[in-house]
Amino acid sequence: MSAGYAERLKEYPNKGKCGLPENYDTSRSLSSKISTLAQLMNQSCYTVVLTGAGISTSAGIPDFRGPNGIWTREQQRLMKVKKKRKRVENNDDQSEQNDNEQQQQQSSSKGSSSNSPSFVTAQPTLTHRALAHLITNNTPHPNHNNKNQYYLHHLITQNIDGLHGKTTSLPRNQLSILHGDIFTEKCPTCHKEYIRNYEISTIGLQPTGRYCTLGGDPPGSCTGALIDTLLDWEDALPEVDWERSQVECAKAELILCLGTSLRIEPAGGLCTLGTGLGYVDAGAAEWDLDCGGYLDGVATNKKKSKKKNGRKRQQLPPKKLGYVIVNLQETPYDDGATLVIRAKVDDVMERLMSKLGYGSDWDGKDDDDDRVDEHEQGQDGKNGDDDDDED
Repeated sequence: MSAGYAERLKEYPNKGKCGLPENYDTSRSLSSKISTLAQLMNQSCYTVVLTGAGISTSAGIPDFRGPNGIWTREQQRLMKVKKKRKRVENNDDQSEQNDNEQQQQQSSSKGSSSNSPSFVTAQPTLTHRALAHLITNNTPHPNHNNKNQYYLHHLITQNIDGLHGKTTSLPRNQLSILHGDIFTEKCPTCHKEYIRNYEISTIGLQPTGRYCTLGGDPPGSCTGALIDTLLDWEDALPEVDWERSQVECAKAELILCLGTSLRIEPAGGLCTLGTGLGYVDAGAAEWDLDCGGYLDGVATNKKKSKKKNGRKRQQLPPKKLGYVIVNLQETPYDDGATLVIRAKVDDVMERLMSKLGYGSDWDGKDDDDDRVDEHEQGQDGKNGDDDDDED
């Protein structure tokens, strides 16, 4: 599970604050806040979601910085080792010191995944299913003339567990994956993605031993060596997904941050674009909202573009509702948030769906949760052919 993934990562000391206490809003406060969140979503013409490990814990996947998170347990183990080593040094007992060092080596610094379900068997949580439903099912929106409007418009995830992808109705071009996917390998030559029903064993954008068979022009002409998509600590974010994430957050009127500590940068800072901070390149985004916005990089309110560092920049949409954080622990961005909710994400999403007018039958639970071994999809989000591929 995520502990097994963590074991593949290189050693990295700066994992941020871990093990902070979890806090819960009172029942009255939570009800009020969920009502406020529903109002914000009704007001927003364009809403983007940023998800973190906290939305997958109910699927049996441990988080990283919670009280029992992977990095939290790692820090606790290291502290115990240091204390033992200090006692050994004080007692000048060399044999005990050797025993302690041996125990340290045998103890996985990343934890054990033996008690967790595998990534393959883990299933999307209520939150995963709700987000996919809100993105793919049009609902009459009180703030729009266009009846084919949606409550959510784009989803950005820092998770590598592939659970968003298991909600099979979610289009790839509405999902930006910043840190990679345990089930996905890609061709660096033609950018074709191959989504497997088994875990990719490598990490750090390394060759997987398989080759591209469906990419290229004409299709099938590319034979590039496939690589994994899982980032190690110092790997650069995937260019397409990262640029798309910035554009989507820049044009968002509301950003929801669900189950993320917002402590990994630069992903954590995306939420600030919901307040109107930051710029995107002119012409980088093309959108046209019923309530105003931009089309082909031109502001519909006809205000002039600004310049920054000598480059033409596009003005942000006039209406900004900020960002909402749903997380049990404090984050570095709490102070700037429009709303902070301290509750489990599944509980919030279940009640939010009701507030937005969905009945109890909205959650059909994807029956098609078995991944096809050789399902391919390109960077543009369009599914490829389902021809068989050679491993």
